[in-house]
Amino acid sequence: MARMAIALGFTEETLEDAAGTLSFDRGRHYLDAVDDFEATAAKITATVYGTSLYHVSLTARNRQLAGNCSCPYGQEGAFCKHCVAVGLTAVKDGVARLIDAGPAGGPPDGTTPLESWLASLSKDDLLAEVLELLDDDPELRRRLELRAGSRTADATAVRRAVRDLIETGDDYVEYGDAYDYARDIGRAADAIEDLIDAGGAAHALGIARDAIRWFLESYESVDDSSGSVGGAGYGLFGAHLRACQSTPPDPRELSQYLADLLLGDQHGFEFDLGDYRDLLGDEGHAMIRRRIAEEYARNPDNWQARTLMESVVRAEGDADTLIDVYAASLDDRGWAHLRIARELDRAGHGAEALGWGERGLEEATRPETELVEYVAARYAAADRPADVLALRRTRFRASPALESYQALRQAATACGAWPSEREAALTALRDHARSSSSSISGAQNQSALFDVLLDERDLDAAWAAADQAVVTAPGQLIRLADASVAAHPADALRVYLDAVAPLTTQTGNEAYLQLARLLLSARDCHERLGTSSEFEGYLAELRTSQRRKRALLRILDYNGL
Repeated sequence: MARMAIALGFTEETLEDAAGTLSFDRGRHYLDAVDDFEATAAKITATVYGTSLYHVSLTARNRQLAGNCSCPYGQEGAFCKHCVAVGLTAVKDGVARLIDAGPAGGPPDGTTPLESWLASLSKDDLLAEVLELLDDDPELRRRLELRAGSRTADATAVRRAVRDLIETGDDYVEYGDAYDYARDIGRAADAIEDLIDAGGAAHALGIARDAIRWFLESYESVDDSSGSVGGAGYGLFGAHLRACQSTPPDPRELSQYLADLLLGDQHGFEFDLGDYRDLLGDEGHAMIRRRIAEEYARNPDNWQARTLMESVVRAEGDADTLIDVYAASLDDRGWAHLRIARELDRAGHGAEALGWGERGLEEATRPETELVEYVAARYAAADRPADVLALRRTRFRASPALESYQALRQAATACGAWPSEREAALTALRDHARSSSSSISGAQNQSALFDVLLDERDLDAAWAAADQAVVTAPGQLIRLADASVAAHPADALRVYLDAVAPLTTQTGNEAYLQLARLLLSARDCHERLGTSSEFEGYLAELRTSQRRKRALLRILDYNGL
């Protein structure tokens, strides 16, 4: 059998189509991070070093490219930058290793040598190969045992396997392991569904309830920052619903179980009671409502009981009771006021709704932006521009920031009053910045003044504010420098070089890309100042000091630096 390179089913253009331009460009900078590259006729695998170590696999058949990566973005189904890096490595090397790939061009029907060999085995030989493989791969054995138990309605085996998949014991599931754990929960839910399909719905119902209990107990020991575990957990609730639909339990017993589940869960998992409406009947649904109402009446400050009470009365269309629930827990951000206003809007009580919105602005110590925008929109809809301006002015004075300044500018412009409002607003910003220049709030006020001046394109004043500021975020100075390359190249150059210095002590592609961007901007400034030779000397010294960072030098070369 001839030894030859794999006939690749993709090119750089295919990779860019699969990943999109942004991920493709980022993937170019990860070529040095690709390791453990392996290629077979069926798959390309590798590891890629990023913020963590990621496992990548690529398959290409009939020119259809698919990628899988263990990074968070890849786990969402995206063809990520790590997949791009592995694909580019394959294209670059022609798939680095030469392997047995059969006659040139491969089988005419598109099957791989592996597939052809498997198809040639007898049933007994194939079974022997699979069993030998299972002896070396406990994880695969567990998955197949779970599938076998589900398909043969072996409830005992399914329950044991589901418990093994879900229970964490004394272990804590770190963020990096959460996707694998979520996958296990998904397998558990699938196994319960398979058991239902195999005629074991009665057993599946009990297993589903146990699985939900194990999941809620284990969830306390999971870093679910990504939300993947919680999302997978809803699959268990779905399996429980299917089991109930396949073998309806007693409505009273079901209502008791669902009420206990809703009121006992401390993690905020909610399911739609409407899905159980036919199973519960009027009596069962009334029992759940009564349990929730009793708990809410006993402790209206309990967030869980309150949230459930809101859900129940909203589903019933009981707007008056829903408003009463909201009004019983007014908060200092105005969220409850806003929710009441929106409910009144839906009920057709516009004037009363606006009154609650205005009341929220008066009573809330830190009104949410959504509440402010709600009231402003109602004023605008009623053709009350003066009221919109008064509201924007009040909010700007209470919270001077770029966003409130921009809103004030829009409202004052609509009223033809911007010149006078602008002067007053800038004076207020300067007064705020001077009044407490050494405090955190003073620094925030200085930052707000800086943002406003930059937004107004008053670059001279923005540079003066930056020079006087006690604290100015680095990102603000970079934005000012980017806007000032033509008008203030020397000032901009100083900012860029100051930002380069700390990056030279860092590693990683993100730092290298940022360093290259800053150097390109610095070169532009030098060209405008007529000091390009000075930049070339600076760049040569920098490259010498960073000569051990091959990935950085490659990025600099790519950018003409």
